[in-house]
Amino acid sequence: MLNAFRQLEERSLSSEVLLLCWSPRMDLVALANINGEVLLQRLTWQKQPVWILPAPASEAASKKVNVLSWRPDGKVLAVGYKGGHLLLCSVENADILHRVDLKSAITCIQWVDLQDKTTDSLKSQEQDMFADGSDMFLPKLPPLAKIHSAKVFSEDNVEDAKRLKGQKKLNVLVVGLDGGTLELYAYGIAAIGAIKLSGISQEKDPGKQLNCHRVIAATLSKDLRYLSVIVDQTKEDCNAIPTAYLLSLDCILISSRLEEFTRFAGQSSKVTTLLEYLSATLHSVSEAREDILMEIETKLTKYAEQKKTAGSVRDELLQLLLWGRASPELQAFLLHELTEKGMKKLGQSVENSYSNIQKLVLKHIHSVCRSLVYHLNQLKGMSLWYDKYGVIGLSPTAIQDAIGAVGSFMLKASELLQVIDTSLKNFKAFFRWLYVVMMRLSEEPVPSALNKVRQRDISFISDFLAENFSEEIGEVGETGKQSGFTLERVGQYLKRQDLQFPLVLSATVESWQACIGCSPNLKTSFLLYKHYPSKSLLQLFDEMEQAIKDALSKPAVTVGQSVSCCEIVPLFTHTALVSDDERKEHHHMVVDQHRHSEAPYIYTVLMVEEAPTEVVYLIRQPCHQDGSQDKACALCLKFASLGDGDHDGGTTSHHSHRCNQYGILDAAFFDDFTLSVLLQERWAGQESASVICQLPLAALSYQSFTQLSRHGEPLNQRSDIMVLDAGQYISHSRRLDNIKASIFAVSGSRKVSCVLFSNRRRVRLFDMDAEDDGEEDSLSESLQDASSAGLTMEGIVQEDRESNKENIQSLDNLH
Repeated sequence: MLNAFRQLEERSLSSEVLLLCWSPRMDLVALANINGEVLLQRLTWQKQPVWILPAPASEAASKKVNVLSWRPDGKVLAVGYKGGHLLLCSVENADILHRVDLKSAITCIQWVDLQDKTTDSLKSQEQDMFADGSDMFLPKLPPLAKIHSAKVFSEDNVEDAKRLKGQKKLNVLVVGLDGGTLELYAYGIAAIGAIKLSGISQEKDPGKQLNCHRVIAATLSKDLRYLSVIVDQTKEDCNAIPTAYLLSLDCILISSRLEEFTRFAGQSSKVTTLLEYLSATLHSVSEAREDILMEIETKLTKYAEQKKTAGSVRDELLQLLLWGRASPELQAFLLHELTEKGMKKLGQSVENSYSNIQKLVLKHIHSVCRSLVYHLNQLKGMSLWYDKYGVIGLSPTAIQDAIGAVGSFMLKASELLQVIDTSLKNFKAFFRWLYVVMMRLSEEPVPSALNKVRQRDISFISDFLAENFSEEIGEVGETGKQSGFTLERVGQYLKRQDLQFPLVLSATVESWQACIGCSPNLKTSFLLYKHYPSKSLLQLFDEMEQAIKDALSKPAVTVGQSVSCCEIVPLFTHTALVSDDERKEHHHMVVDQHRHSEAPYIYTVLMVEEAPTEVVYLIRQPCHQDGSQDKACALCLKFASLGDGDHDGGTTSHHSHRCNQYGILDAAFFDDFTLSVLLQERWAGQESASVICQLPLAALSYQSFTQLSRHGEPLNQRSDIMVLDAGQYISHSRRLDNIKASIFAVSGSRKVSCVLFSNRRRVRLFDMDAEDDGEEDSLSESLQDASSAGLTMEGIVQEDRESNKENIQSLDNLH
């Protein structure tokens, strides 16, 4: 049926677009431009996008967006960059829900949803996956202040910051990397697979290994059993022709343990969310600690270096405390350098800063640490059931190490509270005393409430001077000057270095530590958390974060080691002179589970040359290994003519819409039944209008496919591959006038397509499930008939104006 798709919009773009990707559930399309930005547009294509995700703060080459993929429910968009950054963005406001920094460039991603055919036990688990009872036992985490690094934690529902609630089925994000590595993430967050393809060999032929240079494309079957991967061979021999191979990998551990991986992914995602929440909290603690004390330390250091009287600053202040006498130099310093107003402001700032840190530690850090211990103990209990969870890689020892690290971090947070409490008492007494001294030196009246100094306050002040106004020369600072003044002890806990002034333990604590050291049972008990007196809070956080990541990465390593290679076949050769970034290879995969429900297949459409090319290859892989001879096979498709299916009459008639040949610009699967193709007309070697077509897969006979083999020639070097003119099987098509297309994006779930112009700064949208009105159909048929006769567009317009003046406006609209 020609001209079967109704045009919706045509819009210009401010920057060149590289990628297009439709949402599977909403009328939204994501675009990645040349500046590294990702834009979200509605189907109606308003002037302003829904949101714009800016490029990451990295080098220009690393900002390029290589791939886009939507979560099956359409609520989260995955963005993969050349620099190795993987971002999961919320569809509502572009908030970054999750970030993974990988070691090499991301070359492909695909989000796969588990098929509906699941066991009853798994279905019940899916519906109650995130309701593990933690809401009844754990406190609700309070939202954080809106800082740039933790916007997702500024909302009320902090526990669902990853937007995981409401997930009915397990879904897996497949990520291919430069260097030949595949990463699998359940729900895009929990790592359940790390597969190294370098050195992989076929199970039946282990002697011949394949060294992978780059993962070109990868997809996971809907039962999560088989992986279909296209890889580039390592360029070891400069004289050898680079070859791409098709791999079929068996992931039996994942498919046979769906319930276990679902439960693990739920707990792992919660632990990851809590860990990121804790990191954002520590960032807030660092912001709450003001550096105003550094100013007074600098002034004291300068005064100590320039003063001419004998004795130290601490001696002068102690004499002032005991005898009420100050040297002329000290008086001038207090009145003109520190000033009465500055001292009052300093006291208020320090008190507010320490109070905010106390609130963050008590309300946020302690709460999130308790939640971490709860969920890690859940994972530990699962790991002790070896027959179910031990086989997938959960290690009770590694999880217990992570729990111990969380406990040590909690002890250090409690120690920080103790230091803050002590420092606040000393600071208040010291600042109040010094403020009264300044008022007396300036001969101002002192309020009666401030004039009273108790013996306890004198002890606080003397302790403060003894601890913070040291006679010893301290470390060399950033300015190169040595300082003996450390007015506060809180800042050292927020640095990634050992504590300069560890907390002095009380006699009771020391006796308890000695008791633990003397008892072998207590010393090795996992119920007692280890205390590290000389380590800072951030040092213990880094150790805790690493211990948790090590414990959660065990299943991914186990799955990677369990994957076996069922089949390796060469696909195509390509020139080594063309870089990976300049290649225009298109790979789209879909699982066909409708023809053979017992034996589904993975289909791949492959363009081995730079577009526009004359042929594309359609590859079919079985998702089963039953010992039969059913192997991967291929069919070569070209488009020499286009057919027009007459659905009203129930027959297929061949329209005269022909040209010299059609070049293939792009190809993608519209759904599990239909292949969409974007063509370019060629008239005597010159390119003309573009055509978008729909090709039903059911029209292609299985007998037309040619079987591929491990030791055979690549596709572009084989002469026995059947070349089929697929144009005669086209069910729907539309000729796109006044457009020179480059790529397109289609969506069978939303019944839409988006065609990108060759200048990559203009798009045209179509409704693939609607037809144009009758007037436009008749005009298009006349255009197509004229085109088949070899007329130019100017000739078509002139002829139609002379014959029928009523159609002038319609033809102008088509242009």
